[in-house]
Amino acid sequence: MVQKTIQYHMQTESSVRNFLNDTLKEVMSMFKAECGSLFLFDRRKEELVLDSFYNSRKIAVIGLRRRVGEGVSGKVMADRMPVLVKDIDSDSRFSRNGFKHYRTNSFISIPLNGPDGLIGLINIADKSDSQPFTEQELEFASALVQYASIIAYDISLAEKLKQEKELLDKQKALLEQYASVGKLAAGVVHEVNNPLDGIIRFTNMLLNQIDNSSVTKEYLLEIKRGLHRIENITKSLLQFSHQVNSGAAKVKNHIDIHDLIEESLDVFETRLDDIRVVKHFNLTKTRILDLGLSHVCINLIKNALDAMADKGSLEIYTRIYDPCVQISFKDSGPGISEDLKEKIFEPFFTTKNIEKGTGLGLAICKEIVNRYDGKIEVDSTPGVGSTFTVFIPLKYLENV
Repeated sequence: MVQKTIQYHMQTESSVRNFLNDTLKEVMSMFKAECGSLFLFDRRKEELVLDSFYNSRKIAVIGLRRRVGEGVSGKVMADRMPVLVKDIDSDSRFSRNGFKHYRTNSFISIPLNGPDGLIGLINIADKSDSQPFTEQELEFASALVQYASIIAYDISLAEKLKQEKELLDKQKALLEQYASVGKLAAGVVHEVNNPLDGIIRFTNMLLNQIDNSSVTKEYLLEIKRGLHRIENITKSLLQFSHQVNSGAAKVKNHIDIHDLIEESLDVFETRLDDIRVVKHFNLTKTRILDLGLSHVCINLIKNALDAMADKGSLEIYTRIYDPCVQISFKDSGPGISEDLKEKIFEPFFTTKNIEKGTGLGLAICKEIVNRYDGKIEVDSTPGVGSTFTVFIPLKYLENV
């Protein structure tokens, strides 16, 4: 699931890169420039990265980075204005330091300014007639590059819209599927609960009429424990049904991740007296599409507290782990053995006693995370503790 997000991102980036490389070649041909380069802007690091370099000499410079104000390209990036250099030796704006990759002293550098910010930078140099570039050529090249910037932005936007449509179509299909399962679960629970209530009531009546030392009473107590197990399972199924259908109704709502975690901790306020809770919140953008994430947080916190017997430490982490939002819950409990780690997400598998678990909690969490095209992982060492980590693709964050 997460791999698809990476592929989408790479497809969009590749389409834009290919178009801008074609643009660079066209501009070079139009102005008879024998040398040209394309820098792309890395927004996370605020650096220009050399994506392509065309020259008669083979110079290994791909991947070269320039910070704001560093070198000619870095200064053009800082000013966001086209630059014409007729002679680098006499131009007071720039130093010749490191200027060895052009055959002539004249070049043009033009920023790719898109509607939502800097896309990159195009440089052309080494006219075939060895003459310097002119003001008219700068003006014409700037207009071409500006148009190219708008088209590149449109390509990126079109790719994103296509991806969003595919995501919404898939999400709709999944929600319809979950809604059907939820309705089925609700119907089954209703049909089971009616006779179940009667059986429990009659079992209690028999228990009240039988001698405490009777073997029959022991049998009835075993029956009662089994009935409560069934009751807990039906409650979990009903909770799943309500959660699924409420998730479908709120498909376009966004929630704040950190607020959600705080609210989930408040649910267990009475159990946190001897628990040291440490929050490592490292997200700047925190609003995410609500497809049932509250159920995931509450369940993972509950499991951590159950594992620690209400004494220990719980650490909660949020961060961007490209290309995903990462939410981790780390407890200091007894840990989980390797053979159990493979089974804990299976429906109805549990290591807890009948009163505490039905084995549906983590299975439901996994299904909810699947709605996000994400994944949930566990890293555990017996005797040390466990860390459950949820990965949700960045595309589900609001205004990313």
